[in-house]
Amino acid sequence: MTTLTRTQTRDLELLLLRRRQACLDEAVAERAREHAQSMAEVAGEVLDTGDASVAMLLTDIDPTLAERHVTELHAIDRALTQLHDREFGLCSDCEGEIGYARLKASPTATRCTACQTVRERTYAHAATPTL
Repeated sequence: MTTLTRTQTRDLELLLLRRRQACLDEAVAERAREHAQSMAEVAGEVLDTGDASVAMLLTDIDPTLAERHVTELHAIDRALTQLHDREFGLCSDCEGEIGYARLKASPTATRCTACQTVRERTYAHAATPTL
């Protein structure tokens, strides 16, 4: 069980709710930009292979951004659901307490600083594509 005070829990809840709303607002704005900007608008009227590839890249980024928002919203919703549980604020790896300072900086954190550091060092290059 974590030793968060009621004030700390409430502060984290407000932080999560603000982050959730900001994420939703950003997703809606990006979606509106996506509809307003087609591949032809990105590349311009005169298409050459370079312009076409840049336009395709830019239009492909939008689904990636949407996926990022969905992932962040799921993490925020999970944290909001678990905020009042006895398990909230416990590291998923070592089951130690995640400090309030870390939770305030990253309220969706599921690992303590030490375990997150180990994970980042272990898997830092796992997803890096090679040629």
